[in-house]
Amino acid sequence: MRISDLANDADLNIRLRVTGGEGRLARPITWCAPTEHMDPTPFLSVNALVLTNGMGLNVKDFRIWDAYVERLVSVPVSGLAFGLGAAHSELPAGLVQACEAHGLPLLELPPEVPFVLIMRHVEQAIAAERYEELRKGWELADGCTRLAAGGHSLAEVLERVADVVNARVAVIDHNAFELVSAGAAHGGHTRTALRLPSGDSEQFRLAIEGIGSDIVLQPILGPVAAVIAMQLSYTLGSHSPLHSREAARFIEALYEDRGEPLAPLRRYAHESGFDPDGDWGAVLIGSSDDVAPAKLRAIAWRARVGLQAGFSTVRFMEESGLTTLLLQHRHGAADLLETTRGFFTDAPELSVIVSESLSLSELPLALQLARRNVGPAGVHQAPLADLAGIVQGLPSPGLVAMCQRLLAPLAADGGSALRETFDAYLRHSGKSREICDELFIHRNTLSYRLRKIEELLKLDLSDGEVRATCMLALSIATALQ
Repeated sequence: MRISDLANDADLNIRLRVTGGEGRLARPITWCAPTEHMDPTPFLSVNALVLTNGMGLNVKDFRIWDAYVERLVSVPVSGLAFGLGAAHSELPAGLVQACEAHGLPLLELPPEVPFVLIMRHVEQAIAAERYEELRKGWELADGCTRLAAGGHSLAEVLERVADVVNARVAVIDHNAFELVSAGAAHGGHTRTALRLPSGDSEQFRLAIEGIGSDIVLQPILGPVAAVIAMQLSYTLGSHSPLHSREAARFIEALYEDRGEPLAPLRRYAHESGFDPDGDWGAVLIGSSDDVAPAKLRAIAWRARVGLQAGFSTVRFMEESGLTTLLLQHRHGAADLLETTRGFFTDAPELSVIVSESLSLSELPLALQLARRNVGPAGVHQAPLADLAGIVQGLPSPGLVAMCQRLLAPLAADGGSALRETFDAYLRHSGKSREICDELFIHRNTLSYRLRKIEELLKLDLSDGEVRATCMLALSIATALQ
């Protein structure tokens, strides 16, 4: 029920004297408030229709009318209906002027139209609207229940909801990360959120974007919220994996690859929607036995949806305690590690490893290396190489690429001094005298270069495995130059 409905009803014989500001005639009426107080605001609520005969306002001073209307607008009310009769035979000019100044719709009621007629008409219209909203709500809930019972996904259930409310709807977690969405925000970007019934450990809400008021939403979406919550709970708690068969086959093949021909991997990549000749990103999300599987799935889900904003192609595979995300076709130059960190600020107990590869031949080694590093809590960058990866990769093209990337920072200044120093350091097992004699440098120069090497490679040369890894990488890179 809106002001325009009253003004357009010929049977009521109501005259619209002031239309008010833009969109004010479309403002809903929640109830009628008959009052003769000079300041009725303590007794009003938002979108009330004020009915008055102006008995306490038989004045001509514009300032009094202006203050009266200003108080009504501050509530704000939907409009003012002024009844003519014993107190006022015509609308006070000051009232008309004040309503025009403050953009408040003003209705003129002739003497033969009593307030009770207006109140009954509004109440009946509001009751009919609410009944229709409730009917739509239960009809929507029934349809969505049938979809869920028929095995349809949560996304398909949300599509039905979005069609009914003609808006964009999304399931969001307690940090406002979206898990799944449907529809488009046709009516702007005003966002309303309704809490979904759920346990205390995981709290989710249904966000509706593109509707300016939640008055209609509660009765329509209240019943279906329980259906969405049940479908979400089933999805998060299900033992069945959510990944596609093609994505799982590709990622499993990457984990099992032992330097075999690339033809099957290229075919699997195509079938999963990837470009075999592109570069790659990977995010591995692991959890301990203390983390509930539903929580791991929910957080991995939001990370996957969030990363889709930066990558055109995102595929994943779920295992017990581990979710692997593969990414391709990056938008812009955003840092993958920093982007990923933003999705796990409230889950410090999870182990997240971020890895990047320049080719499909390098991807299996990089992915397996990242998996070996899953365990420590927090978000970490996977090392570019380790001893197991080098031994496992012999003598594949991917291994060569991995070794070259590992050593590439040593040539950042365009010279070869750091690489020669690193080679001598590894061959002489760190013996300063022999290294300095070979390179004809001072001991202080050697110390400076070693610190520079550690800084560029981000490695700890006091670690024996790190030295062995680098020695093998140097040998492989040098042999194939």
